[in-house]
Amino acid sequence: MYRRAGRGRVLLLAFVAISIVVVTLDFRQSSGGPLKRAKDLAVTVVAPVQRGFTSVTRPVGDFFSSVANLANLRGENERLEQALDQAQADADGLPAIEDENEELRAQLDLENSWRTMEAVTATVISSNIANYKWAIVIGKGRSDGIKPDMAAINSDGLVGKVLRSGPHYATVLLLVDPAAAAAAKVDGIGDGGLVEGNGGGEMLSLSFIDTDSSVAVGDEVVTSGLDGGVFPPGVQIGSVAEVGGSDAAGELQVAVESAVDFKALLFVTVLLETGDRLGAEAR
Repeated sequence: MYRRAGRGRVLLLAFVAISIVVVTLDFRQSSGGPLKRAKDLAVTVVAPVQRGFTSVTRPVGDFFSSVANLANLRGENERLEQALDQAQADADGLPAIEDENEELRAQLDLENSWRTMEAVTATVISSNIANYKWAIVIGKGRSDGIKPDMAAINSDGLVGKVLRSGPHYATVLLLVDPAAAAAAKVDGIGDGGLVEGNGGGEMLSLSFIDTDSSVAVGDEVVTSGLDGGVFPPGVQIGSVAEVGGSDAAGELQVAVESAVDFKALLFVTVLLETGDRLGAEAR
């Protein structure tokens, strides 16, 4: 079928002319007129439909948005839980840290005030060494001036003596060990004897106290300084807990409660002017 070639151009020109007229009328009648009313009618009809569509699709969009954020929320929750666990662990460790700090402060005070002797404080790094049941290893040695037979004390009293020392560590025999002993006296009355260890859980023994001595429960026992220079005089050992014996025995049996808790040693102070140096001064 033959179509006239000019018909399409005529229709195109007609549509362009109609469009120009509509735009002109809309511009001139922006405050009213049939086109304005037609637009208002269209908005009135379409708006409820649009609101309904939004009310249906918005929850779906919110749901997928929440799903997208869920991974982030879980990650944040895990991070907060880990931070809470760490804070709880830190809080649980505070009492032990405070106890350690308190003992260290006491050691430093002791080091500064003990008869102006040169001393070094070391951390206890292990216990129960070699053939000695009651011995400890401390984290300082010859490089710090520590030698065998030097006295070891803490803020409570006499701990023991240095058995041997390496470049950066030393072994200390505790006074409670059955192989340990220290020359001692009852403070206030001057009666002297020898304090010996009986192992863990047992009190120390004070030997060679005459039966006519006035020693009594509660009396303080200190070092006498008669050890050939190992222990200086006046270091606290403990207090008399029991007094027994008879004239037939020739001496009293005196039990001494140690001032030192040998099971809870954290720091030890070694008196560098004891041992050979103190013995040489005494001679």
